[in-house]
Amino acid sequence: MRSAETRVSEPMGRLAGLQPRLGFLMVIFLGLGCGACERTTDTRLITLAGAGPQGRYFKEVSILSKVLTERMPEVISNGVIGKGMSVGNVKRVAAGRIDGGRCFRFDLENAYRREAHFAQKEPIVVDYDNAKVWMKLGTHLFRVVAVADIKRYSDLVGRSVVIGGRGTGEEVIAERIFKYFGVTRENTEFLYIERTDGQNALANRQIDAIAFAYSRNNRGHLSPIFAAREIGEEIDFVEPEQKGLEKLLASESAFVLDELGEPVFGRPSLRGIGFHQCLLVRGDLPDDLVYGMTKTLFENWDEVEESLPWWKEEGEADLESVAEMKPLPYHPGAERYYRERGVWDRW
Repeated sequence: MRSAETRVSEPMGRLAGLQPRLGFLMVIFLGLGCGACERTTDTRLITLAGAGPQGRYFKEVSILSKVLTERMPEVISNGVIGKGMSVGNVKRVAAGRIDGGRCFRFDLENAYRREAHFAQKEPIVVDYDNAKVWMKLGTHLFRVVAVADIKRYSDLVGRSVVIGGRGTGEEVIAERIFKYFGVTRENTEFLYIERTDGQNALANRQIDAIAFAYSRNNRGHLSPIFAAREIGEEIDFVEPEQKGLEKLLASESAFVLDELGEPVFGRPSLRGIGFHQCLLVRGDLPDDLVYGMTKTLFENWDEVEESLPWWKEEGEADLESVAEMKPLPYHPGAERYYRERGVWDRW
């Protein structure tokens, strides 16, 4: 039974006066049929944020929401656009404006430390400790693509390198990683250009390199470059040298060594840097609710993967790796389920 203290997330709260119509639209959109007619006024509204409407992340949270809505009579869940993606999702989950969302591990660590995008003046406006890990998802990759004479990260010194728009997560990632290889804004020409423009500039030889993050083997993130020139001829992936890599991995818990390469681009032995993604959930959601949501998803994981085939790839989301975000704090309801399934103590 929904208590008086239960909070409805902001996007759905605005529609509180349209609940009958909303329920009708949800039936049509999710194709739930008459099963949705069994819902009562005690239904809990849950919003899960991904990223932009055209990408994988929005589809992922939409599929998770579909499964929750179909399998849990007491829940209606919506996948929503994640404004500001990782940073924005952390802020909105912590503030209770959405119930869950995708984020990168280093952003969550920064939020707990009140650093970078999450620095706040007193009094504290947002309680970032309210953003709890729900489950670890896949591994995002940091890649450098450069002209042929750049063989390692330290070769970027003195060259022109696009690292994403100013103030974006990509800028933060690049500067955080490059410092371990002696590459800084003082000795390198960092260019704060959005991804597509940066790729076109490299393809046209207006710059020397681009540095950015993307999902494994996702051609869509690199298509402007490789449509112009074949990888390995005039431009190529750049590997981090061992000394700087060891320093990075010893100092930064958010980053991992990626050795799965880029088979789609003909570089199966490429070594690089990865960082984990996760789903967050509001810490003030009831334990039993989050336990039930977690249980429901993993009891129907085959259905989830059927709609999200890239999750079947090595290193992507599965029950065996969900607790890999430890020692970051998990929601107690999720932790309870992982302990029951015997995967909590593996990490």
